Amino acid sequence: MTQDEFSLIRQWTSRSSGQHGDGLSVGIGDDAAVFSLSPGMEVVACCDAMVETVHFLRETMNPSDIGYKAVMSNISDVAAMGGLPRFALISVAVSPGWSADDCQQIYEGIYDACEAYGVRVIGGDTVSSPAALTLSVTLLGEVEKGRALRRSAARPGQLVFVTGQVGGSAAGLDLLLRSAKKGEAVAEEWRPLAWFHQRPQAQVAAGRILAASPWAGALNDVSDGLASELSEIAEASGVRLVIDERSIPVANITRAYAIETDQDPLGWALYGGEDYQLVGTLEAAEVKEAELRFAEKGIPFTVIGRVEAGEPSVWMDREQGRMKIAKAGYNHFGGAEAGKG
Repeated sequence: MTQDEFSLIRQWTSRSSGQHGDGLSVGIGDDAAVFSLSPGMEVVACCDAMVETVHFLRETMNPSDIGYKAVMSNISDVAAMGGLPRFALISVAVSPGWSADDCQQIYEGIYDACEAYGVRVIGGDTVSSPAALTLSVTLLGEVEKGRALRRSAARPGQLVFVTGQVGGSAAGLDLLLRSAKKGEAVAEEWRPLAWFHQRPQAQVAAGRILAASPWAGALNDVSDGLASELSEIAEASGVRLVIDERSIPVANITRAYAIETDQDPLGWALYGGEDYQLVGTLEAAEVKEAELRFAEKGIPFTVIGRVEAGEPSVWMDREQGRMKIAKAGYNHFGGAEAGKG
């Protein structure tokens, strides 16, 4: 890239021009952004990074998908707190081999994700990197004071639920890797699986329903797989979670692909991650009310288990009997555990 750094940044972030108002006083173009949040609200802040070869491969993700997914992982974190995403700061370290046009496409994906959820890009940083491209997103949101949802709120007697379907992103990654290895395009019948991996949807609306309700307990987003997220809730809350294998919602296309490739869709659901659904607990007596609220918004909602008193752990009831589920999934420092793409 030989073009002037600042002209490139202006070009990549042009979709942020003229976006003042609604709490934003100073946006991109000054030393820092200035904004205000609504009275009676608390700030929800999170930061997540995507590193080439660690979080994504060029064989499975085009540049716009990389930008989109970097933002979506942060929006999902805000959703897991019951919050509304508001403002994003984007930092990118560009390595050799990535052109100015590649970076433009990354930013197009960033803005696609932001605009879908009402988020404004208000600043960031752009530098060079000697090795891998790195994209870091800091997201600022808001939630009503005292209403933020936490992993530590599960209590014995509550039920465990999950929104949407799980395992599809991991199946999509498997599909994309197989196709890349063969040098073939993804077959049309399996394209929705690729979409699950490349363009997942954060569950902000579901989080807002839960934040407004008196019956919500703990909440987490499915970024590292059900096994990992459930374990985090069990540990933070000091409870035992028992889930029913038959109740775990897996999309028909995911099951069909598993049959086609002789794989186990349960493994994708438990250990794959990046579905960005919400998993949590709620009061058992209010499950019908919860089902009604989610149905009104067209959000799939499935009860998959229950909360019990006991040593913090996760168990699963199967036809073969009850088995303990290890806390596994994607782990940056966990050696041979499942990777991402």
